[in-house]
Amino acid sequence: MTHLTLLLVEATGLQNYIFGSNELKQNIGASELVQQATQDWVFERLPEPHNVTRDDDSPDGSMIAPPQLAGDLAAEVIYAGGGNTLLLFKEEVEAQSFTRVLTKYALTAAPGLNLVVQHQPFDPAQGSLKKALHCLRRAAAERKRNPLPNAPLLGLGVTAACVYTGAPAVAVDEGPRLVSAEVLAKRQAAEKGKKRLHRHLSDVQRANYEFVSNFDAFSEGGESSHLAVIHTDGNGMGKRIEALGEGCDTADSNAEYARLLYQFSESVKRVARSALSATVGMMLDPQNLEDDEIKKWLIAPTNGELRFRPIVFGGDDITFVCEGHLGLSLARKYVTEFSARTLSDGKPASARAGVAVVHAHYPFARAYDLAEELAKSAKKYTAELADKREPGVPVMDWHFAVGGLISELREIRAREYTEDAGNLTLRPVRLDRARDDDLQSWRAFTAALHAFQNDPAWAGRRNKVKALRDALRAGPETVQVFMGGDTLPEVLPRTDAARTGWYDKRCAYFDAVEALDFYIELYGEAE
Repeated sequence: MTHLTLLLVEATGLQNYIFGSNELKQNIGASELVQQATQDWVFERLPEPHNVTRDDDSPDGSMIAPPQLAGDLAAEVIYAGGGNTLLLFKEEVEAQSFTRVLTKYALTAAPGLNLVVQHQPFDPAQGSLKKALHCLRRAAAERKRNPLPNAPLLGLGVTAACVYTGAPAVAVDEGPRLVSAEVLAKRQAAEKGKKRLHRHLSDVQRANYEFVSNFDAFSEGGESSHLAVIHTDGNGMGKRIEALGEGCDTADSNAEYARLLYQFSESVKRVARSALSATVGMMLDPQNLEDDEIKKWLIAPTNGELRFRPIVFGGDDITFVCEGHLGLSLARKYVTEFSARTLSDGKPASARAGVAVVHAHYPFARAYDLAEELAKSAKKYTAELADKREPGVPVMDWHFAVGGLISELREIRAREYTEDAGNLTLRPVRLDRARDDDLQSWRAFTAALHAFQNDPAWAGRRNKVKALRDALRAGPETVQVFMGGDTLPEVLPRTDAARTGWYDKRCAYFDAVEALDFYIELYGEAE
């Protein structure tokens, strides 16, 4: 009887680790360290022979061959991506040795990063890989819920504090500034993160641009002072992975199940990379770069950097930042491009996004929290549509937090967007082609927005638009009195929204009025 060992490597606590700093260089470096700890360092420390080869043509510098369920290999990767990696070892002693070497190195090379490594014995001749993986994930989840107490040594004798974290400083970095081991590691990893991004999105350098390198670039040039944080995630990925295992409950199907997991993981990475590349391609469209009104938001005037920077990328969970006026356009482009492609299970990919627009120097961790909340709001609406037999609809939610203070999203919506007449906002909205009377759609939002931007009765008449906003808050009757018998621009046929401003207890125009100062439409957006 041959017993193999399944091993799961997962990075945890990533939200605070990656987004806890207001220095973009640290955010970039932290993301790179997560990538290295769950892939690069893993691959480098696998016992020979294994199924990973060096590939300089690959954006991540390596290529994973399809798994064989050990065979003649000492170890192999079944899948890797999104901050976790599943491995299979021929010998348990090799798995234990690998764990010691990897975690020891991560402690010194990535201080502050938490890795969970969990083992599970597996007999490929008798047991089910699907069931073994289920047990492994359950054990890893239990370990994450009950971690070992962390008691860091905060200092001995005379110590100096890190200017970023307050932890004991270990070095003098740029500035010069006293920094902790964690901050030093993140800042040193930023250059590798920059090179990895160049390999993923090489078109930017070929166009003689560089990605934004610090948050100051979002407030250069006088007009720009806002930053958009976009968090996207794939829809229904967990259920799709579960579906891969249908009919794979016996030992005879282990090889097939491993192959399906591998192919699905690789297809997600491929689709996400393609969607991100298409998003960058839209920004680099000559029509956008030659339009002065658009270019001033796209390019930082001081150093010519592209005001756009992916921080977490490579899987279905992607986070990027951009100039605030471009947030909706770029988020929509990415989500629609991702959702226009097909994954290895033969079904269309689908994604959702949350877009938080804040002042350029607002605490980044709180801005990310809001973007994540908005993505969860979009997820909830996606689930509601799935219950109505519309599965996999791409959805987006957003909020312009330009007032400075950020509360919980539920509180914001209850306080600022709920009136006696109903809901002032259409958000979250579906990004696909909705039916003609579906106001909760990007189609309805942009119909109103374009009308206010282009209709001579409204374009440039800020006082009139502001007065309409107040009337919309007061309800349908007040809107009719305000319009004096005229009608608003039509947003969708077969609705009476143009007459009252409202339809089915939702305001059809408030989102567009609010977005007038915070949305720049780019050439090349998906129809």
